[in-house]
Amino acid sequence: MAAGLLLALDNLGILDSSLFFRYWPLALVALGLARLASPPAQRQGGVFWLLLGLILLGFTADLLSFQRLWAIILVFVGGNIAWRALQPRPPRSDPITGIDMMAILGGSTTRNTSLNFQGGQALAFMGGCEIDLRKARIEDEAVLDIFAFWGGIEIRVPEDWQVINHVNAFLGAIENKAYSAPDAKQRLVVTGTVIMGGAEVKN
Repeated sequence: MAAGLLLALDNLGILDSSLFFRYWPLALVALGLARLASPPAQRQGGVFWLLLGLILLGFTADLLSFQRLWAIILVFVGGNIAWRALQPRPPRSDPITGIDMMAILGGSTTRNTSLNFQGGQALAFMGGCEIDLRKARIEDEAVLDIFAFWGGIEIRVPEDWQVINHVNAFLGAIENKAYSAPDAKQRLVVTGTVIMGGAEVKN
């Protein structure tokens, strides 16, 4: 409605609507900042809207092109991979009590039924990982580190687990749809990065 009204006023010579159409992505930036400043339960999607607004603003302000955007994305992805490679490598997870999986240009599925699940890591590059932990148990807390680039990771957990989301998403999404009992004592902490992909935790 606002865009139509501005175009009509512009055609009538009452005002110049070019500035609005040049800087309209600032509305998405404001939406993202507002979400990030909201209570924790309402912050979902804040980073996505902020980044989307900044990218579109770069295009409308003639500061960004598709070549530059791809260059920025590749530099960021390469930097993220290099940073992860330089970090101390955690010991390889015991296949009985942990998970260590990778899916590149394909799919990988695993199920863990350990009574002492200790976490692990999963990587999906242009592929998908499916992790079933519905029969597993955690003594106190377990950490699962994920990385998805142009891929997806699905994690299924029991209803008596508490899932804590510490995943960073860039042009992607991480969704926690798992039901957590109010008195849940088993905690699964999900960390990592999702880039132009998706991760989902559900029961």
